[in-house]
Amino acid sequence: MMNRSPWIITLWTCSFIITAFWLSVFIVYPRQQLAVKRLGKIIRVDSEPGIYFKLPFIDQIIIVDDRMHRYDLPTKTVQVRGGAFYEVDAFFTYRITDARLFLQTVSSGHPAMAEQINLAPRFDDALRAVYGQRAFSDALSSARSNMMREVQRQISSDARSLGITIVDVRIRKTDLTQAISQRTFERMQQERYAVAERLRARGREEKDRIVAEANREYEEIVAEATRDSEILRGEGEAERIRIFRDTVASDSEFYAFWRSINAYKKIRNVPMILSPDSVFFKYLHSPEKDKSKFQPVDAR
Repeated sequence: MMNRSPWIITLWTCSFIITAFWLSVFIVYPRQQLAVKRLGKIIRVDSEPGIYFKLPFIDQIIIVDDRMHRYDLPTKTVQVRGGAFYEVDAFFTYRITDARLFLQTVSSGHPAMAEQINLAPRFDDALRAVYGQRAFSDALSSARSNMMREVQRQISSDARSLGITIVDVRIRKTDLTQAISQRTFERMQQERYAVAERLRARGREEKDRIVAEANREYEEIVAEATRDSEILRGEGEAERIRIFRDTVASDSEFYAFWRSINAYKKIRNVPMILSPDSVFFKYLHSPEKDKSKFQPVDAR
């Protein structure tokens, strides 16, 4: 047993040295910051990637995430200048740039706790303050970027006191509340109705003008056509009379015969009592030899 004791002591000594060496070495990765805490006090912060050493069994390592963080604020109802209300969705991004100060002010060392307890209330207050100084339409115009910068400026001072740097602030959405949206919709609807009524009235006025003009043109066209037709009818009647007169003058015997034949046609179904020697039937007898004594029969 005595011969084996030095070997056991040596083995335990080597194990202790290896364990102590193992516990004294730590690695800092690119996305981390490591704070070395000794007896409840932070003695140093290692932020550059590499291999570092600490006192084994005494020093404690606290990992601080060096990456970008983002916090989305729940939808908030904020009031703008003039009394109107908006529903705002916004978020901010940040990094822990001073791990020592962050661990001293945030006891848990978790960014989520700093977001909920410290940053979120200040972010909410800054949004309300900035919107309260703006008009109703500023959040929907080019002034929106200035509003985001102002919010970032207001929360940056509180964030620096936690060892945090605010990288960016963004307002994702700005909507009217349901009640204001309904009132706005009704007002826009009434305005559209008024515009539509004005357009309809203008259309009716234009329609009446076009119809009146068309009726006037119709009356003018009909009057001109009636005038022209009467003129043409008169000229035709005059031409008919002239042609008839010239025809009668050129062959009076044939005209007398033609009139007598027409008279016979008109009375063929009319009962009459006449003498056979009546002049009315002279064309039914043998023609007279003396043409100059010819007289036409008149059936009127």
